Amino acid sequence: MLTLLSANTAFACLMACRPGETETRQVIDHLIAKRFDPSFDVLSLETKRTADFDMIVGEIRGYEIFFKASVKFPKGANLDCAPDAPRRATDCSEDRYFSLIRDTRPVPGRQFIEPGGVRTFDEDLRFAELKGAWRGPDGEYYKP
Repeated sequence: MLTLLSANTAFACLMACRPGETETRQVIDHLIAKRFDPSFDVLSLETKRTADFDMIVGEIRGYEIFFKASVKFPKGANLDCAPDAPRRATDCSEDRYFSLIRDTRPVPGRQFIEPGGVRTFDEDLRFAELKGAWRGPDGEYYKP
């Protein structure tokens, strides 16, 4: 009986133990704090769709969450990158494309966000199933 219960739990986990809203929010929180500023408010977060995929065919299972988030920065972010900063940092970017997960902008570097500024992130998060958990794009492991 215990073996049957364990098998059913394992099967259910194959079908339902994927990252969800909680994990999406945790990853977004980590990435915003790391890339922009630890002081922010997520005004809205919507999961647009999800998809299973093989990261390495037949070896590593992946799960992708497409989301749209609106984020407010009450104190701003990277204020030393403001165009009129008296001592502007050298690693700043003028690029207006804001991304949490890809550094594919034409001009890499830290981006200035004015105090009270709101930015929309319309992106995807890819999780890899490793070590009995899901590794997010923030490098953390999640067990939904």
